[in-house]
Amino acid sequence: MMLFGIIRVYENQLYLYRLTENHYKAQTLLAYTDYWLKEHNKESTPENRIVPASLSFDEGSVHCVADASGKVTATVTLQNAYSETLVVEILSPQ
Repeated sequence: MMLFGIIRVYENQLYLYRLTENHYKAQTLLAYTDYWLKEHNKESTPENRIVPASLSFDEGSVHCVADASGKVTATVTLQNAYSETLVVEILSPQ
């Protein structure tokens, strides 16, 4: 019985490691997307801003959807189907 308990603890630790690894990969891609959007839209207005439909990376892809208020919803999907979402405001309120 104790052996099964030890195995279960290791399974849970491995699961948490993979979850943490996926989270950090997703956050890295979202941070780069945030940087990319802000760099390419420094001088832009709502009419001429640059928002890519998607950005592809070795670890996965980021899909971007813009709204009229200057916010972009970026959703990262890793190769193993893990996903996270971030809302980025690329235009400063005036």
